[in-house]
Amino acid sequence: MTELVELTPSKHAALRVVYNSALELAKKQHTINVRVTEVGQAVSSFPIFMTRVESSGGWVLSAIMALETGINLFVEDGEWQATYRPTAMQTYPFQLIKSPRDEKNYTIGIDEQSTAFSEEDGEALFDEENKASLYLSRVSALLEANIKNDIQTYEFTQKIEDLGLVKAIDVLVEYDNGATNTLKGLHTLDEEKLKSLSSEHFVELRNKGYLAPMYAMLTSVFQLNLLLRKHNELDSSSKVKQIRMDPAKDYANLS
Repeated sequence: MTELVELTPSKHAALRVVYNSALELAKKQHTINVRVTEVGQAVSSFPIFMTRVESSGGWVLSAIMALETGINLFVEDGEWQATYRPTAMQTYPFQLIKSPRDEKNYTIGIDEQSTAFSEEDGEALFDEENKASLYLSRVSALLEANIKNDIQTYEFTQKIEDLGLVKAIDVLVEYDNGATNTLKGLHTLDEEKLKSLSSEHFVELRNKGYLAPMYAMLTSVFQLNLLLRKHNELDSSSKVKQIRMDPAKDYANLS
């Protein structure tokens, strides 16, 4: 288990974040979690689905970035190719942890053994006066905002579940050679049930600001076509013929 320690200028003044370390991590991730506040921008490039967190049973919003595990179609030649860069990439390799001096507050935590850090090259974390650099200040602001954004995401996904709007699906990737790869564990919104909601519930969703990200998630499924095109451009040996979304066959175990 990774041990996180508090980032302090007294201990870490010389540390730098290796350039493109977030890309090095992202290029092996076919999904990256986003917050509900990011959905409007994230759908410009990615299909967004809900997925269960096995440890807690809660939900996360996941941007799908490839049709196969272990790769990311939006990292090419060391460059990020998507219109939007998820906050999780912008804040890597930092995390918020409970302050060792005050459990009611948070501080920035790091894994000192992470290869994302170096004392030789990269983004400086502190200036000559041991004050946070502009880079670290920007990351700190994003991490602080994430506390509120995580709460909003939890409330958003919980409301969708409470209203019975979660729909479990399988994404079937069919290749020219006849092979099929199935992406399981994905959930989207049940559009028919959304249409049949009572006026009271619909107004509640509107007042909470949930309708915009909900409709964005529904239309984001068409970005699967972008994944198909990018996959075929990068891998001519296993071209995808088509992608289908079917109701999950094992719904009881997914929902």
